[in-house]
Amino acid sequence: MVALKQQLAAGGPKMGAEKLIIRSEKVRFIDILSMLFLRRPITSYPFVEAGDQTAADFGSTPGDWFVALTQLIQKALASAYYPALMIGAVVEFLLNFIALNNGILGIFLNIFRCKLVIPLNREAPNFRSMIAMIDGRTELKPLPAGGGPDDRRMQVVGVSAAGAGKAAATVGEDDYYVDVESGECGSASVPLVQQQYVNGRLIRLRTFSVFEVTVMAAKIAYENAAYIENVVKNVWKFNFVGFYSCWNKFVGDHTTQAFVMTDKASDASVVVVSFRGTEPFNMRDWSTDVNLSWLGMGDMGHVHVGFLKALGLQEEDGKDVARAFPKAAPNAPAGKPLAYYKLREVVKEQLKKHPSATLVVTGHSLGGALAAIFPALLALHGEQDVLDRLLAVITYGQPRVGDKVFTDFLRARIRVEMLRVVYRYDVVPRVPFDAPPVAEYIHGGTCVYFDGWYKGTAIAAGGDAPNPNYFDPRFLLSMYGNAWGDLFKGAFLWAKEGKDYREGAVSLLYRAAGLLVPGLASHSPRDYVNAVRLGSIAAKEA
Repeated sequence: MVALKQQLAAGGPKMGAEKLIIRSEKVRFIDILSMLFLRRPITSYPFVEAGDQTAADFGSTPGDWFVALTQLIQKALASAYYPALMIGAVVEFLLNFIALNNGILGIFLNIFRCKLVIPLNREAPNFRSMIAMIDGRTELKPLPAGGGPDDRRMQVVGVSAAGAGKAAATVGEDDYYVDVESGECGSASVPLVQQQYVNGRLIRLRTFSVFEVTVMAAKIAYENAAYIENVVKNVWKFNFVGFYSCWNKFVGDHTTQAFVMTDKASDASVVVVSFRGTEPFNMRDWSTDVNLSWLGMGDMGHVHVGFLKALGLQEEDGKDVARAFPKAAPNAPAGKPLAYYKLREVVKEQLKKHPSATLVVTGHSLGGALAAIFPALLALHGEQDVLDRLLAVITYGQPRVGDKVFTDFLRARIRVEMLRVVYRYDVVPRVPFDAPPVAEYIHGGTCVYFDGWYKGTAIAAGGDAPNPNYFDPRFLLSMYGNAWGDLFKGAFLWAKEGKDYREGAVSLLYRAAGLLVPGLASHSPRDYVNAVRLGSIAAKEA
């Protein structure tokens, strides 16, 4: 443990084989009890694969209750995998059946008229996932023509006074600007502004804010390819580049989905990559989110192994990063593209095609984790030509992905400050648990945290949302109070903000689930969209 503490104090990557992979499928309930009461060294269990350096560092370090709790959660999720998939398929079929026939009455009318619609094709452009049933909004909300204090959309976070001053010189007199970190907004929340500066760089996508585009792109990423293409091309009037369903060799399935779009077909100003997140009825996705396993990735530090696999990890090699995640794209079988390599190829093609374009990466939930790791891998592989054109990385409800070395690596190698938006007690940003020294997961980038009625706080890099490990009993009353508050707000927000904020029965039932598991309903993309459109923020130091 002395060696471990010295290396942690040094703050740099360790030498030797660095990995800790917990094979949850091999964990028995007696092993969970053993971790809780016998306190055996974590590396002594047969279901734990540790690198030689990791085993030496940990020595007799036992697994704590967070490790045991994680295995218990993963066991429960694994047992629910197939039932949840079947329930999800039935629920989505019934919801689409009702929606496509215009309600229960419409079903009887369509039977009588012999026009009954039966949604058997899940890849049809009018078939909606559970996420779209909770929030069916597809339109982008444009910024007000005049800008100014009336523009309430979330815009400025993570700016420096010097950078903002430099960029502000290019802004007209009618533009309204507040420098969050310089303290202009004081302790009160302030209206969010028309223009956004990140590290002194102006961010604006035609008439839409970058937050509006990214949160909506992250939301529709849950849908099928035809649905996404229809929304991008016909609703947003953007250019749809492609939808990519990518292979995970460790799972033996297409587990990673993403799409790419540009704001215009020619001479585009932005290329957007959006990763699909944790699907509500996919217990494997939820299990990946909570998994504590990590892999040493050289200069990148310790990174969540499940997210690496989703992007195209080749080997669980904690010593040779070039073997684990080589720079050159491996030979992938036809129809089995690897997410990182395929998207890197597409992004390079689009940036070459559009010389003035910059790159924006986004995702919600698990998609946010992949969005955070994607530019880190670009930096690891020396893809500076792509990174030089990176405009923003914005994630919503993102789980933790790495240790302090990883977050320092991102800060040092990526020129833009990553932005994480967290709504209330959303459970996903609070996993995997920060359980040192076994798993030292921390968040990086600036956190924009919303509590209450979309009143936000910008927490400087290194800060975290309240109740960071979710199970702190001191927050129990607050969490349940928030769940009741969200249900009430969901039912009546439309009366104040208009019909775009009216929630249907599916959304309200989902919010009611938060009364059983606080933080579950807070993970819905609906609240992230609302926060972007209605929110205001104040600054707070970490």
